Amino acid sequence: MRGLILGRSRRRIVSDFVAAKATVAERAIAYQAEDAGMFRRLCGYGAIVEDGAGRYHLDAGKLGAFRGAVRRRAAAIAATSGVVASAAAAAMVFALAE
Repeated sequence: MRGLILGRSRRRIVSDFVAAKATVAERAIAYQAEDAGMFRRLCGYGAIVEDGAGRYHLDAGKLGAFRGAVRRRAAAIAATSGVVASAAAAAMVFALAE
């Protein structure tokens, strides 16, 4: 559930920048995010760039890299969960077989 909320927050922030056409430094905008945590994460990753005067723009290349990192992390968690579930099921089968 938390992932869905974070994804929604990220999409809202990105949508705001795209709607304002703030995708290059020349069109940077002042921005106050509803989800300050997600905004800081995007800034920390370089997907949102501050121009030094309190104005921000979206870096599409870095945003793509950020999304890729999120997907890889989610895939790793899903794979780990699958391995743990398989091991638990195997342990249950062996316990019942005895």
